[in-house]
Amino acid sequence: MTKEAALTLSEKFKNLLINWGMNQTWSEYIVDFSVLVIILFLSIIIYYIAKYIINRILTRLVARSKSKWYAYLLKSKVFTRLALMIPALIMKVFVESIIAPYPAVVKYIQLGINLFIVFVILYVISSFLNVVHRIYNDFEVSNSKPIKGYIQIAKIFLYVIGGIIVISILVGKSPLSLLAGLGAMSAIIMLIFKDSILGFVAGIQLSGNKSVKIGDWISIPKFNADGTVFDISLVTIKIRNFDHSVSHVPTYALISNDFQNWCSMTEAGGRRMKMSFTVDIRTIHFADQPLIDDLKKRDLPIDNWMSENTKMTNLGLFRRYLLTYLQKLPVINTDATLMIRQMPSSENGIPVEVYGYFRPPDWVEFENFQSDLFELIFATLPEFGLAAFQRFSNEIITPESPS
Repeated sequence: MTKEAALTLSEKFKNLLINWGMNQTWSEYIVDFSVLVIILFLSIIIYYIAKYIINRILTRLVARSKSKWYAYLLKSKVFTRLALMIPALIMKVFVESIIAPYPAVVKYIQLGINLFIVFVILYVISSFLNVVHRIYNDFEVSNSKPIKGYIQIAKIFLYVIGGIIVISILVGKSPLSLLAGLGAMSAIIMLIFKDSILGFVAGIQLSGNKSVKIGDWISIPKFNADGTVFDISLVTIKIRNFDHSVSHVPTYALISNDFQNWCSMTEAGGRRMKMSFTVDIRTIHFADQPLIDDLKKRDLPIDNWMSENTKMTNLGLFRRYLLTYLQKLPVINTDATLMIRQMPSSENGIPVEVYGYFRPPDWVEFENFQSDLFELIFATLPEFGLAAFQRFSNEIITPESPS
């Protein structure tokens, strides 16, 4: 439809309203703004058509391509949100020519359109940053060097710039003039974004020093936090404690407070095993021939042990037996330190410490192994003529016989 035809149609509609008894002024209002409503309605229809086409194209790209970019762009609705610009741009082009006789109305409508365009751009960029974050999280490096804090910093700057542009549109001044006035507000800005700034600096230090990453087991006594890190953001670090509660610890608190990271325990070759049992000194004696003969029946290298020391004690043989037993277990890291050593004796006997590294990272397996090992130790001590020291009370309690 040409412009002349549109004007003719508008005149006919205006004359029709006047013939129905409406005055000249109101008939012009209705004709002009009804055309504006029709343009808005058509632009919305065009938006939904564009949205449908974009979704169809992205769906086909997702099906054909192995890249995850298309899938995340489709899921985050980046392009469909960008399509919101279509109604705004159409209205921006036609609004002034349609209702030119009403400059005040044109001014406010243009103001609203400009604000809408700014919000759509901020919305699209924020969605795109979410896509970048999701793509990065698919890489293994994201566990050791998360970028969630950097994404949040980028969004903060984005929203600050967007806010400045919005204010400049409302007050009708250049954004640069508003930026020049922010120097006087720097103290207020620092106060408002104190946690974010401290978190950003702490995140850089933690990432640079590789102090903590997602999946690490850390302990922070000040915050009663002891568990696994499952989220690192700009302001807080979320820790799932072993009682299934969640601790929210400020990111900068890991720089200003002591914390313990247990992840190096597995990286160093396993969980350290460092437990001791106490042997009654009165049961220690030189190894006699019956004990030696019994140990030889177990295919133990007794001759090698005896060559080390001709006067071997039963405790010395037991220590070597226990060391040989542990060296044969696949769950023990024999490349790391492994020893059975005596500790300084006391009035309670001679402590014997088992020191080594358990390979599997699972805590439950580790505790079960230690329990099984020491049950085996206490059951085997009598076979070497040894006894674990145990302090008895003066009162001997005997179980009652069943009636």
